[in-house]
Amino acid sequence: MIFHSHSEEETKKFGTQCSKTLDGEMICLFGEMGCGKTEFVKGFLQGLGYDGDVTSPTFALCYRYDAEKTVFHYDLYRLSGYDDLYSIGFFDREPGSISLVEWSENAEEYLPEDAVRIYFEYGEGIEDRII
Repeated sequence: MIFHSHSEEETKKFGTQCSKTLDGEMICLFGEMGCGKTEFVKGFLQGLGYDGDVTSPTFALCYRYDAEKTVFHYDLYRLSGYDDLYSIGFFDREPGSISLVEWSENAEEYLPEDAVRIYFEYGEGIEDRII
């Protein structure tokens, strides 16, 4: 499936739609900085009934959100290797929770085979994204 977004709001709406249809405990987001990964996460969480602030956990590494399901939002931009992932509890997921993982390319070899993989790319226009 390919989705073309022309704004942050469209990317959020797509995230909301995905929260209703994606079936998976780990959703891995790939793409360059500014491609819409965090906007997607905002929409995904809105779709699960979360109405608080959502920011990328670049420095905290992981945020937990309590919505219809517990969601762990990881940012792996600054991590490298098994030890870093282990130290933030990446492998200790709660049953029934969802992990949304930004910068998944930094941990590809440690991602479960059944993880949902979503790729974000820049489009032709300044606001265009291909997901």
